[in-house]
Amino acid sequence: MEQSMHVWPKYLLQWFWQVKRDLPWRKTNNPYAIWVSEIMLQQTQVKTVIPYYQTFLERFPTVQSLAQAELEEVLEMWRGLGYYSRAQHLWEGARFVLEDWEGKLPASYDSLLKIPGVGEYTAGAIASIAFQERVPAIDGNVNRVLARLLAWEEPPGKVKSRRAFREVLGKCQPDDHPGDFNQALMELGAILCTPKFVNCAECPLTEECAAHKLGQELAFPVKQGQHRVTEALRLTLLIKKEDNFLIKKRPAQGLLANLWEFPGEEIFLQNVESLKEKIWSEAVAESKEGLSRVVLNREVWYELYRRVVPDRSQDQEVWRKLEQSLEVMGPIGHVFSHRRWEMYWIVLECSGELMAKDRRNQDMRWVSREELERIALPVAFQKLLEPSEVENRINKRNT
Repeated sequence: MEQSMHVWPKYLLQWFWQVKRDLPWRKTNNPYAIWVSEIMLQQTQVKTVIPYYQTFLERFPTVQSLAQAELEEVLEMWRGLGYYSRAQHLWEGARFVLEDWEGKLPASYDSLLKIPGVGEYTAGAIASIAFQERVPAIDGNVNRVLARLLAWEEPPGKVKSRRAFREVLGKCQPDDHPGDFNQALMELGAILCTPKFVNCAECPLTEECAAHKLGQELAFPVKQGQHRVTEALRLTLLIKKEDNFLIKKRPAQGLLANLWEFPGEEIFLQNVESLKEKIWSEAVAESKEGLSRVVLNREVWYELYRRVVPDRSQDQEVWRKLEQSLEVMGPIGHVFSHRRWEMYWIVLECSGELMAKDRRNQDMRWVSREELERIALPVAFQKLLEPSEVENRINKRNT
């Protein structure tokens, strides 16, 4: 196999220059623009990224303009792309570059790695594409292509595999057009050598591919134990005051960090049958018999309200309304990278006296429906406002 590696650049580059997709970030050598595109493309489809990339650069055309913006504004521009931590890391990285390098991205791989939020792949992509440094950029597509070319018998995520793949690319990456070579490998994995489909007839490296010679292209890459997805029950309150909604900012760390949400909390589903172990609510503990008893228990919703709303002035009115009628919407599901929410929610109409915050909680506010369209509200919570979901409900009325 090593003897054939020397032809990879020739075949790959000829193919890439003929068939590469017309993408806006391929029309620039601006390292900042390339950085933005690479961050947006992480875990997001190309067709989704294109309009966001263009509008983001219109609003933040330079490292300096991004670094000097408020985080809230950056998150609003990111709205709809998901995985909002990417936007925060990009903003933090821009502030670092402005402070340490006067807003100019460094021209070497090693220096790029010093930027907060920039890992080996992103640094390799920027260095090779913008500065023509001979350094690999290994993403999921490249891992898959290399695993098939080599018929590699270890999962790509292992340290041994990562070391071997970098060594292979170190031997065959050309001095001329190292960035195009990296992009060609990515393109090959994106359009011809995909996770569930291979088009070997169109592949420029078919004759060099060990997996193809074995007739087992889809057997590679070898999969390691899949990460267990944590299941959680998410109970949410849509608290309304006339045409306004009460929203709350999530913590600065963890899932959906620094984003706005409708108030609520989550219960991990593996604990539903043993809710005595949960500490957040005596009321939840009393409903240990099963999931439906948790969702349809007015005491659970009342305790949730008391936990997430600091103003105690409406407690009796809320309890009276829950006693009269408990109307629970859901379920709908939402999947994050390593967590799945099963979401249920209720709508609570509150009077004008309810205050959004006190000294303990400065991160709640009332917003109109129009404002909800502009803020960084995660897709999981946007779903709760869709008319089709309002009809998807389970009801319990007290007798």
